[in-house]
Amino acid sequence: MAIDARTRKKLVRILKLLGSDNPGERDSAALAAHKLVASLDTDWDTLLEPPPDTKVVVRRVREWDINHQEAAETRIRQLRDTNERQARQIRGLRTRVNSLLDRERLRRAGEDDEDEIRTDG
Repeated sequence: MAIDARTRKKLVRILKLLGSDNPGERDSAALAAHKLVASLDTDWDTLLEPPPDTKVVVRRVREWDINHQEAAETRIRQLRDTNERQARQIRGLRTRVNSLLDRERLRRAGEDDEDEIRTDG
């Protein structure tokens, strides 16, 4: 069953009140919505059903001259290239981290030597 635009707007305004923080306002909104639907001589199931003349149109996309195997192989090559590039980046980052760690170890070892000299002296 379809309802007119004015009644629909009224129902929407009432239903928005169901999200109120005030329990009394929520209760009143629920009762008002129920009374409005009852005044239309219908029920919620009927009101919420899509109109029977609603048509669903399904269109197929035509694939012209698409070679799926070639497309898949191209995508695989792209993924391999990406994988190799990321592997090179990871190796470079590991080398950089290791050199920074070595530098930090040498710096700490130098500080330890200086501490020993100060305590001995």
